[in-house]
Amino acid sequence: MPDISILVDIADYYDISIPEIISGERKSEMMNEEERKIAKTMSDYATTEKEKIFKEMKLQSVMGVCALVLYWILHETGAYMYNDVLGKLAGYCETLVSVSVIMIAAFTTGSLSKVRSKSRKVFVFENFPKPMQLVVTAVVAFGGAAVIKLVLVYFCGL
Repeated sequence: MPDISILVDIADYYDISIPEIISGERKSEMMNEEERKIAKTMSDYATTEKEKIFKEMKLQSVMGVCALVLYWILHETGAYMYNDVLGKLAGYCETLVSVSVIMIAAFTTGSLSKVRSKSRKVFVFENFPKPMQLVVTAVVAFGGAAVIKLVLVYFCGL
């Protein structure tokens, strides 16, 4: 099945209707204007969702790379050993790199959208203001990364 965002273009190119593409059968009737509008709306929605996911992945990637570079600088210079603030910053950066990798994996596999839809049913998350949502998400992500790091360090010896 082709990506929903290109169904309208495929239908226009081959001069067939969206139901014909979905059913895999050619019908004699042409796609009417209402079907075209609905398909176009679906296509626009799918494109918007993809752009949103790509934007979030790009942000996570940039944050992860910045944190990795800062951690590398602090670690290679040994500056984190001489100052408590730099030591905490190095730990924060190390955790942020882990969180970024986890979040990118969640975005690319679609797991995050499944978790979001389930959490909205159980916990009315969308009623919170956007800053509160970001804080809660960050706390949960950092907690998850800390648990993963704990398991890797203490149980796997990494």
